[in-house]
Order: sequence, then structure tokens, then C-alpha cells
Amino acid sequence: MDVNRTLVARAIVGDEGAISGLLAAVWPDAYRIAWSVLRDGPAAEDAAQEACARVWRSIGGLRDAGRFKVWFCRIVVNESRRLQGRAKHGEAAADVAPNDRPLFDERVAVRLAIDALDPRLRSIVVFRYYFGLRSREIARVLGVSPVTIRWRLMLAHRRLACALADDSHANPQRDERYGDESIAAS
Repeated sequence: MDVNRTLVARAIVGDEGAISGLLAAVWPDAYRIAWSVLRDGPAAEDAAQEACARVWRSIGGLRDAGRFKVWFCRIVVNESRRLQGRAKHGEAAADVAPNDRPLFDERVAVRLAIDALDPRLRSIVVFRYYFGLRSREIARVLGVSPVTIRWRLMLAHRRLACALADDSHANPQRDERYGDESIAAS
């Protein structure tokens, strides 16, 4: 998510055109973040719209244009969680068209492995690799410490490696050496 700081600064001071341009620029990211939390297209669209409306109403309170990315992601995550708690959406099945190309198949396998992660691990992977956020930025978005983010990212890497490994005896859900059974409790 690359957002022009000048555009953000103009939006902060109330420039309606800048706010509209900013929201148009971040809408795809808002939807992707919401979908990564909710796993449901219409619900993700609702959460992204609510988040954008909230940004529109409260951008004047943002003090530093450089913090927009983290601030925005946090709003989208919070709106998604609010909607999730209210509606209790189930997991959406991945619709994947068959394709013979190995690169496509590999991408599908990676996407399905990411989708199968615990939601707390999945969100970190999405923020890190899809949105390019650093550990401390993800920590601010999710409201946990950067150390927790790095730990969960390491667990996610291990689970993804197991899920994508060729050997079928690997168990991607649990690795007692790293105490990842505690992920649900944290």
C-alpha cells in the first residue's frame, strides 16, 4: 500500500478532493484486508465500506501523515472484527478453477495453505507479504507487541513449510518444540 503523503496531508486538513482520491486509492487494500479477516466477499465489502466511512469522518484527527498506513489498516481490521462478531460468518470455500500450469498450481497451493492458517497467523502473513508492513507496524495494527508478531510470523512460516512440503506425514498444525499450541490462548 503506497499512499502519497502529500495526499494524506491534504486529506487531514479537510481537502474533500484529497479525501476522495485517498479513499479511492486504498479501497482495494481495504477490501483485501477485510476479506483476509472475514473470508466472505459481501461481508468484506461491508467492512471495507464502513472502514472507509470511518476514515472519512475521522481523518482530521490523524496527526502524522506518515502513520496513515498503520492507522488505516487498524480501522479496517477493527471494522472487520466488529462485523465478524456481530454476524458470525463461516469460512468460505476457495473457488479454484483447474489449470495445468505449474506456476498457477503453486500459487493456488500457497494461497490455500495461507487460508488454512489460524486467523491470527494468517493476518500477520497477509500484512507482511501482501501489504509490506514491518513487524512494529503490524503490531500497532493488531494491538500486540512486535515480539509477538515476529514469533507468530515464525510459526506461520513453519506451518506453511509443513503444509507445502512434499512429504505427507508433516503436521502443519502443531510443533511442540516451539510451543505453538499456545497461539490460540494468546
